[in-house]
Amino acid sequence: MVEIRRQYTKEASYLNWIEHIIRKLKFLGQEMKSKIYTYFIFIKFLSLAFIPLSYADTNSDKSLTSYQILKTKPIDKIKGSKIKSDPRLIVVGDFNNDGINEYLGLSMSQKYLLYAWGDKRLSKKDDKKYWEKGVELSKDPSWSAEFNTHTLGENNSLNGKWKIKIEGSQACVHPTQIIPSYFNNDNFVDFLIVCHGYDAKPFPGEHSYVMMSNGANSYKINRLTNKIGFYHDGATADFNKDGQVDILLVDKKSKKLRVYINNKGKFKEQKKYFSQFDSFKNYASTEILDVNDDGYFDIFLSGNEASSYKPSPTLILLGNKKSKFSKSNKIIIPKVKDYGVVLDIIKHEKFVFIVRTGSKNRYQGAMIQLVDLDNISNFKVIKNDKMRWLDRIFKLNENSDKLKFGSLTDINKGIDFIFDGKDMKPIK
Repeated sequence: MVEIRRQYTKEASYLNWIEHIIRKLKFLGQEMKSKIYTYFIFIKFLSLAFIPLSYADTNSDKSLTSYQILKTKPIDKIKGSKIKSDPRLIVVGDFNNDGINEYLGLSMSQKYLLYAWGDKRLSKKDDKKYWEKGVELSKDPSWSAEFNTHTLGENNSLNGKWKIKIEGSQACVHPTQIIPSYFNNDNFVDFLIVCHGYDAKPFPGEHSYVMMSNGANSYKINRLTNKIGFYHDGATADFNKDGQVDILLVDKKSKKLRVYINNKGKFKEQKKYFSQFDSFKNYASTEILDVNDDGYFDIFLSGNEASSYKPSPTLILLGNKKSKFSKSNKIIIPKVKDYGVVLDIIKHEKFVFIVRTGSKNRYQGAMIQLVDLDNISNFKVIKNDKMRWLDRIFKLNENSDKLKFGSLTDINKGIDFIFDGKDMKPIK
């Protein structure tokens, strides 16, 4: 998931920029377009000779967004039957700089899962006392999620135990996301752990955490949030342009987007970036990426477009040099009937791939929506009604000239696909 060799750097942005310019100059002949593109590729090739391959070699690496770390470079799908964690709660990369990839996952407690999501969930649906008791039980440390760690061996399979030391509170009952980033000033990856807590009425929420590196194979967990929330998703980017990566959280409890500004590994909430918005009611998922290739990051937001409670259109809020966002400067992604729950996004050139699951048959099936950014209303879909819903989408390694996208693991691979530059073809 994080093939942390940092080959993203600025040349990718330049390439996207020139491709964007060429698309816009439609009056140019094909021959002229080809010449421009050829000259640019040559310049890009020369620049690559001076780009370090190690992820920890430059300060610029440390200001990458979580999207740039996770989704701009093809990854190898994780193999094997030892995977215990949900794909959303897995990261892979060379976290200790030893030349070998490690696997870091979070597994929720069986006690919690059986109580909140077991056979009694439907029969106890309206039993207020049962769910209130669950809130009290969730305070027991035995209900906390646990880390599982491995080294990765041949064919990207779980090989052996990755021995790490973790200090501090591990009191997150229901983590929803683990995200690699650089928060302090050392050369080791840190992690954001997003948590929303006990997932049943009265939805009490909980804190989210940062897992800070303290040298190789050593981490300390610190509480990030100053308020308990139902933090459903998060992402990282440098909001205040000081060269340090900050944190964005989606809080369904307060219906707000919370930005925590980083000061050498210590965080303080700053409220000015979304001041034009009264609320982000019913939004659950987010990502930070530059969709229009203008050099400023944008905010992807999604939830349930088909909710009877309050539908939430899938948005991309367009950023500026001050990282401030407004109601008027946005892209609205077209809806898809019966697949109104939107979970993730990945971009390739002028296209975005939107990950959806069922809204009519809640969380059943998976769909990929292909949207042309030059013509938003022009979209195509592929779907698999029978598979488990897909958490996240990645660019996958493929030993050919084909572009391949899909899931991180084989758990929900039923909608992996090849993209030919115009259309998607499912991999059977």
